[in-house]
Amino acid sequence: MPSRDGLDLDRGERLHYRGELRSGDEIAVTEQRVLVRDADEITSVPYTNVSEVSHESFDWFLAIMSLSLAGFGVYSLPANAFVGAGLAAFGLWSLYRTYRHRDQVRIHTHSQPKPIEVFPEDVEALYDELEPAIDAVRNERQTTDPES
Repeated sequence: MPSRDGLDLDRGERLHYRGELRSGDEIAVTEQRVLVRDADEITSVPYTNVSEVSHESFDWFLAIMSLSLAGFGVYSLPANAFVGAGLAAFGLWSLYRTYRHRDQVRIHTHSQPKPIEVFPEDVEALYDELEPAIDAVRNERQTTDPES
């Protein structure tokens, strides 16, 4: 059973998963909500407010385009060193940024225009607990309120 320390859990609320994010923060999955804990605050999102959960593993197209831009910059160095170095540097920066945004999990909510974006260390373990918990709350809601 994961540790409940540092989380603002209600009495009797069961903690299914607690994991680390690559930023050093934490994410926790309970029966009724997902909690994202950073240094300053704890963000709580009830599953009834979640509209969609998406996972972006790695953007290969952007990685290939970034490598192409860096390669073209290196190729252009003899013609114009300043522009070639700029293109190569921008291509490498774009590749680094693309790599840092791998395994991004977005939690879209009904109440916020921007989704909550997290970068978990173990995406599979998070999904193994998050999807069944959201489905259980949605099924429970449909059986109690069949008109929605």
